[in-house]
Amino acid sequence: MSKLTKSDKIDTNKQIEAVRAAGQVGSSLQANLVIACADADRALLASLGDDLKFVTITSQAQLASAAELAVTVTPSTATKCERCWHYRDDVGADPAHRTICGRCTSNLFGAGETRKVA
Repeated sequence: MSKLTKSDKIDTNKQIEAVRAAGQVGSSLQANLVIACADADRALLASLGDDLKFVTITSQAQLASAAELAVTVTPSTATKCERCWHYRDDVGADPAHRTICGRCTSNLFGAGETRKVA
């Protein structure tokens, strides 16, 4: 059974804020998260799929297994998309749209993304 609570989301935000206060990120979208947690919690969060990054309001969120909840925040090294403001490695991958990411290119000019949760 999952033990995650609303206070865990608040704790995650506090850790992002600490990295922001240290001058390492300017916003939560500039942060990458690794959320390490027990298997039941990991399964719950994994059910969000790629939407986890939208729930945490970060550019990347990954999961790892651990006995206790631990959140690691690191600054993204990717380029910022000028449309969605997410930091992604695929910004400029489409030569016709050098300042936006693949997700935005797909949403504007292709089939678009499919979100399950957020």
